[in-house]
Amino acid sequence: MADHTQTLSLILSMIRSGIAVTRPELTRQTGLGRTIITQRVEDAIRAGLLVEGDHAPSTGGRPSRTLRIAPGRAVVLAVVFGATRLHAAVVDLDGTFLDDQRMSWDIEAGPEESLATLHDLSAKLLPPELRERLWGIGLGLPGPVDFARGIPVQPPIMAGWEAFPVRERLEEHYGVPVWIDNDVNLMALGAWSRTRRAAGDNLLLLKAGTGIGLGLISRGRLHRGARGSAGDFGHTIVAEESRRQCRCGKFGCLEALAGGWALCRDARSAALAGRSAVLAERIERVAAPLVVDDLVQACQAGDPVSTELITRAGELIGAQLATIVSVFNPSTVYLAGMMPEAGAVFRDSVAEAVVRRSLPLATDELVIAQLALDHYEGVIGAAGLAVDELFHAGMLTKWLPRGDPRGVRAHNDEFTEPFDLDVRLGLLTSSPDLHVVARPA
Repeated sequence: MADHTQTLSLILSMIRSGIAVTRPELTRQTGLGRTIITQRVEDAIRAGLLVEGDHAPSTGGRPSRTLRIAPGRAVVLAVVFGATRLHAAVVDLDGTFLDDQRMSWDIEAGPEESLATLHDLSAKLLPPELRERLWGIGLGLPGPVDFARGIPVQPPIMAGWEAFPVRERLEEHYGVPVWIDNDVNLMALGAWSRTRRAAGDNLLLLKAGTGIGLGLISRGRLHRGARGSAGDFGHTIVAEESRRQCRCGKFGCLEALAGGWALCRDARSAALAGRSAVLAERIERVAAPLVVDDLVQACQAGDPVSTELITRAGELIGAQLATIVSVFNPSTVYLAGMMPEAGAVFRDSVAEAVVRRSLPLATDELVIAQLALDHYEGVIGAAGLAVDELFHAGMLTKWLPRGDPRGVRAHNDEFTEPFDLDVRLGLLTSSPDLHVVARPA
């Protein structure tokens, strides 16, 4: 059964990624026998996971039919909590978005209220006919996450969330397997999945909004680190002598100087001191505190204080990012979150600092660009993570014999790694009757 599900998992992953979408292509790319490929494809079709499409362009001889993930078979719920926002979407297994909603939400409200709000929102997104086809959930949180256990670990800004059993609660409520990750990790996954051809397989995604985070894709694989704290960029120390205290309790963190919440703190002080009529009018007109959107809009309107603050934030972030660029050597750095909405004011400040401080070889072909996915990258990544894990060999072994994964839990260390074709092909080579002769580029 293990060899069966490993091969099936590989085939589903290659079809989803577009690396191979016909039986002959699957045979060539994996080096597996035509009979094995045909059998596994037919198994997937009978299980309702694959369907045949149009004929592929002929290369001589009888044209082959393309294969794709079956639409309408099932859906996943993709959820991303940010520091001040909640975005949830219902996504088909083939990646089609069926519905989504965004709302303002303060993560500091705590886990009980946050999950209750999610349940209310999901009830609107999942009418009975879709709820019956729900197979899994991918969820992002704005803090360090123990991916294997599905819990947040000492999050700097999420009071009350420490070790809260998020996965357990959601699996009890929805009756489907749940996977939880850091929100910026999911944004990086989503960005890479939609822009891989242009961006390459080594990219960084910088989220600059209320907080600051970093997602790393290395050789087409999400890098979480040994304990899941990779990318906790906002809480690196940039000014040890600073008396600016961060929300994490430390002094001199990047986020305490350049995070959106810190900029709003400084913007309020400037407005009250009479340095910004635009911001002063906003404070007088709206009872709620300033948010990053206010600074971006004021910057776009030419407010010198907002422009100065966002420019300075870009310079600080870029200076810190330069070290990561020199060490990691990505092909692409994406700027995401609300601060990049300020346009060239932010982007150019980051780019100039990176180029000035990084090794020349690391930046001579480096692309630094604002991500253009309309802030969907997080839920794209959350949905992709859920489907990746549903189609992982370890999970297929658990649910395929019973027909669907409802009632199955995700608590199993054997499938805690993200999609990685190299690893899956390596698993196949460990079987004496299988031999991989070619790997996808």
